[in-house]
Amino acid sequence: MEVSVALEVLFLLAASMWPCANNMFVKIACSLDWMVVQVVPYTYSGYEYILADELHLGSGCPPTRIETYEYHFAYLTSDCGIRTQVLSEDSLLLQSELYYKPRDLHYYCQIIPLQCCISRKSVWLTPVSTDEIKLDPSPFIADFKATPEELGLLCCD
Repeated sequence: MEVSVALEVLFLLAASMWPCANNMFVKIACSLDWMVVQVVPYTYSGYEYILADELHLGSGCPPTRIETYEYHFAYLTSDCGIRTQVLSEDSLLLQSELYYKPRDLHYYCQIIPLQCCISRKSVWLTPVSTDEIKLDPSPFIADFKATPEELGLLCCD
């Protein structure tokens, strides 16, 4: 079981750089909360530029950032129909699709499957006790109260 999970993780890492859909380049990055997909809109042949409105993630989510050389889709894992599958106690598989619907009717619509494997044991999510954190006392006076005169708010009689 552990060997098959390890092989699947290696396959997913290799597949995270996916040349397809008329040779466009897709890169995927995931966390427990986010799925980020980057698409280079130029084809390898250089004859076609893929427009931002020709692509959407999952259930119709448009690019969140559009640049000349790259489109970004950054969505919460609870959005856009992104599916989560438990692989093991520590591993999750996020799945979605990138839909390519070209304006040019000579090209076919394509669905690009996206997968990303993540770990529940993130080094960034290490629990910390608040008892261990000792802050230096503030150099500012905590009980300072300004009077209206000090603030320049003089009363008019």
